[in-house]
Formats: sequence, structure tokens, C-alpha cells
Amino acid sequence: MSCKTLDRSNASPAVVTELSEPAKQQIADTINEVMPGANVRLADDTLSKDNRLFIQRKTTMVDGNPAQGRITEMPRKFELFISNGDCFLVDDKVGDSYYLDKVQCRRMD
Repeated sequence: MSCKTLDRSNASPAVVTELSEPAKQQIADTINEVMPGANVRLADDTLSKDNRLFIQRKTTMVDGNPAQGRITEMPRKFELFISNGDCFLVDDKVGDSYYLDKVQCRRMD
């Protein structure tokens, strides 16, 4: 993950213009690092119509039963922003932003 800082005063909600495999992988890797064990797999149209992405952990099943009981963790919200031509994924829970150099995005209409 990159350490480039997002200037939120200049940032706008954004959508992906082209989700290449490297871009899709970078988004998934970023989320997997933020949420260890989430094992995120993304659809081909991820972040193409809306700048929000909600991730909820899947219940691990053992012999047909949940391994750790119910999931009590709320879904995690991530949002895509653009600032000065750069795309950033923002973790809404903690406010951290992650620069996505492989993602092409544009301001949301």
C-alpha cells in the first residue's frame, strides 16, 4: 500500500473508469490488508457505478456449523475518491486513505 496522503478538502467521490485485473487486485489486496482474513474477491463492475463498497466477513463453516458462532462485526464501508487526478480508497471506519496507483477513476456524476 502506498503512503501518499489524500487532501480531503480537494477530494471528490469517484467511480472506476476501467477495472483492469491489476487494478482489481490492488483494491482487493488493500482491503485484505486492512481486514486480515477477509479474502476479498471483487466483481468485474466493482466501484463502477457507486463510490461505496461494503465488505462483510463470511462465516467460516465447519461440518455445516458456524465455526465461531454469529458474525457480530458490522460490514465495513470503503469509498473511492479522486484528488488531483489520483484515486484513493478510504476506510470509513477509521478514516485511513490508500493511494491506488493502478486504478483509473473519474469524478462521480
